[in-house]
Amino acid sequence: MKLPGGIDERFRQATPLFLLGVVLAVLFEPWLPGRAWLVQQFGESIVLRLAVAALGAYVLLLWGESLRLHGILTGVLQAFRDFGGERPPAAGRDPRARLEAARLLIAALRSDDPQARASGRHNLVRLVGQDLGDDPAAWQRWLDQQENRR
Repeated sequence: MKLPGGIDERFRQATPLFLLGVVLAVLFEPWLPGRAWLVQQFGESIVLRLAVAALGAYVLLLWGESLRLHGILTGVLQAFRDFGGERPPAAGRDPRARLEAARLLIAALRSDDPQARASGRHNLVRLVGQDLGDDPAAWQRWLDQQENRR
């Protein structure tokens, strides 16, 4: 399940910036603008407490993301387990898990690693029951058509 509007991609891009910001705030705490007011209002350790709270919240977000990814990967593995090669491609499987598996395998086709691309294509052919070649765009069109049918 992809989050709307590229939120997951922005989350991954913002991670190092967020962590760098927390580290810089703690290291340069004596020179932070408004520090005197913060200390007067909330006490001497306010910056450290805010940094710990921000990191705690971020850990919770990462935990939620790991649960989401675990669910996706579990569904993908189940889709592959259900597909024994003897049944037609759509028989007895959760269509959402099948589409999620295809989405991950299409991403593998975009990899710089030739072995990952070959494995992704091989498994896409097994999953879909047809061979659309090495072009990730062709597979993405297939995936978009399948998602539009739902």
